[in-house]
Amino acid sequence: SLVSKTAGVADGTLFNYFETKDELINAVYLVIKQEVAAQLLDGLSSLPSFKDKMWQIWSRYIDWGVAHPDKFKVLRQIGESAALDPEVEAKCLELFNEIARISHESIVKNEIRPYPEDYLAALVDQQSSMTVEYIAATQDKQTDYKQIGFDILWNGLIR
Repeated sequence: SLVSKTAGVADGTLFNYFETKDELINAVYLVIKQEVAAQLLDGLSSLPSFKDKMWQIWSRYIDWGVAHPDKFKVLRQIGESAALDPEVEAKCLELFNEIARISHESIVKNEIRPYPEDYLAALVDQQSSMTVEYIAATQDKQTDYKQIGFDILWNGLIR
């Protein structure tokens, strides 16, 4: 009822599209993930090095999170607390296949340390989220936390 009211639609209209609250949560999560993927992946393949690609992914995610705090918060909350439908989880993973591919390729080429790829993905996710939250929470506009966070991440990856 609150969701319908906030969205400015009748309860019946909302439930025509989503039979349950879980369906709505899954749909919202997928739409936000699609938005993030489009932002991160645009032009990625044209960049020459893995570091350039990682910087684009990092930088655009941080910028997106800071520019869209409500969506960022919703994405984090759903991702951390809700039981997502396995089909939605699979679709979300698919959205970021290119990032997984270039990470794997960089490990194979011995450009970065051969850490477990799922752990690296979780590490990047947590560090980027912490960076977005820190930038949002601090009034310090003189310090480039986006660059500092990337430097820490990058220096931990390279050989």
